[in-house]
Parts: sequence; structure tokens; C-alpha cells
Amino acid sequence: MGERKTTQFPSPMPEKFIKLLEGFRVSKVLFAACELSIFDKLRSASVPQSASEITQTLSSNLDATTRLMDTLVAMELLEKSKQGDRWLYNNSEMATKFLTTESPDSALGLINLENNISYHFYGNLESAVKEGETQWERIYGKSSEEVFKEHYSTEDDTLRFMSAMHCNSLYGSYAVAKAMDLSEYSSCCDLGGAVGTLAYALCQFNPKMKITVCDLEPAVSLAHHFRPSVEACPNQANVSFAVGDFFKPETLPKAELYVLSHVLHDWSEDKVDLILSNVYKCLPSGGGLLICEQILNEDKSGPLPALLNCLLMLVETGGKERSASEYKLLLEKHGFVDVQAKKVYFSKDAILCKKL
Repeated sequence: MGERKTTQFPSPMPEKFIKLLEGFRVSKVLFAACELSIFDKLRSASVPQSASEITQTLSSNLDATTRLMDTLVAMELLEKSKQGDRWLYNNSEMATKFLTTESPDSALGLINLENNISYHFYGNLESAVKEGETQWERIYGKSSEEVFKEHYSTEDDTLRFMSAMHCNSLYGSYAVAKAMDLSEYSSCCDLGGAVGTLAYALCQFNPKMKITVCDLEPAVSLAHHFRPSVEACPNQANVSFAVGDFFKPETLPKAELYVLSHVLHDWSEDKVDLILSNVYKCLPSGGGLLICEQILNEDKSGPLPALLNCLLMLVETGGKERSASEYKLLLEKHGFVDVQAKKVYFSKDAILCKKL
């Protein structure tokens, strides 16, 4: 009898590779659960609910709803327990904190934006890479201005968008405010500061600083919805709002320090040059500029969140993320000096510079 040959097994797919391959599925499960208000339904119930009870409130299919909820258990967004012969579901602590409407830390506005806007843009990444252009026309058959006018034509729509921006920058704003020494400045203007998320964080760590948030009228008119309590922000009276446009320097309030947070990465090079030129003109001698963006590694090998956002800018806005040295060259071109970059948080780093 001949010697038995050793069976050659194919190489297994690494778990990391599989997670990369199937990552979009996880996001879509989260998006669907939020769109169906599953977490809100469970929170409003006084006791844990069965899949059958949730199905009745959703008018959905029982088998499909059960599959979705079991997947949410595996994602640690729901908890599952057995009582008698019934399986019951309840929100996990993380879901209650970030995925319910009534929570002060709710991320539902951001999830709505990711699901209804960003998800579709990433679906056209191949076209964006080939063309080097944003994908508004391909996806919607309209310009970004036309789409936003339709998507945010009502106060409720605009409020949802502002909620997404607020949620996306909340923790990073406090991280930047804590990390940066801005004590030499007594006045600050946050350009394009939306509802004041960063401004309220800055006033916590700079109690003597007077801060003006400058943005377009729709954002300013809704800012009161996001005003923190006096208990949460004792210095909130130091924050005020003004209507203005960073493309129109004559509309910008005077300040010793200007802030551009998640602004520059949205715009093409010519628009970035215009914004920085306007800021430089308005700043007094010795004044400062604080830029909050995600900073790329010098070799552009990471961080991954910043690179993913850089691709999102490609398909959505025509802007990009930059490395610290690229920001230094850009700012020095416009006359700024003493450019200092600091890694702070995965979604928000800081660059501080001055005008001579």
C-alpha cells in the first residue's frame, strides 16, 4: 500500500480581512435598526420586549425582525434574556446612550446623515477615483446646492443636519479645548461654528474668553436648541452668535483668535486660499488662527479614520485632509507664522498659528 499523501489545506481568510470585507453589512444593520426606531421602541417600553411585540409596533415581518434583533445582540447593541419560554430584548447601555432620541448624547442625527448621504456617496467611490470629481450629479442628477436645498428645506430637516454636526464634533471639541493653551487670547470667533459645539467647549477651559460663533442664518437661528445648561457650562454667557460668511470678510466679527473647525477640508484649493486670505486680513497683528481637522501622517499611511474621511471629501465636497507639513506650507503661504500642529483625538486634531 502506498504512503498516504498529506492533504493540502487552502490558506484561511484572516479574521481581519473578513471584517474589512463585510464591514458595510454591520453599518447597514445599525442604520436599519435606527431607521426602524427599534432602540426608541425598546426604551419607551417599561419592560423588555419580545420580537413579536416589536414586530407588532413596527408592522414588520416576525422572522425578519427576529433576525435583525439577534444580529444587534451580537453587535452588543441589544441584550437578550429568556423568561419562561420567551426570549426578550432590551437596549444595551451603549444603545440607550447613543441610539435613542431622548438621550442628550444621541447620535441619531449623525446616523441619519451617514445612512442617507454618506452611504450613497461611498457607493460611487469607483467613479470618483476615475474622475477625481464629486458625485452629486451621478447620484442625484443635481448639484450639491440643489440637493441640500431639498434635503434641508424645513426647520426639522436643518435641525437634524445640525444635530449630526453637533454629535460628530462634541467629544473632539472638548479634547481640543483641553489640549490647546489659548490663554493669551481674550476674544475668539469660531467661523462656520454652526450651533456652538466647539465654542461652548472652549469657554469651559478659557473662562475669561468672549467667543462669537459666526455662521449662516439657518445655523444661527437653530443654535438655541443646542445651548448647554448652566450646570453643564457655567460660562455659557460668554458665547454669542452672529450671522456671517467666511467668504465675505466684511461680515466677520473682529477677534484676537479665529477658529476654523472642520471647514478647510470641505473646500477646493482656491476656496481654501480665499478663506485663509480673508481670515488673515481680518486678524489683528499678533492674532491667532486655530484650525481643527484630522491630520494625516506625513507618509499618508494613516490614521485610517482620517484617510476614510479624505475619501469622503473626494466624493462629497471636493476637499481633502492634509498632513501637518502640508498645513504648514499652506498657512505660511498666506503669511501665518509659528505653525504648530498637535494630534489630539481621532476625529479632531489642532493646528495653531499666528499673524505677525
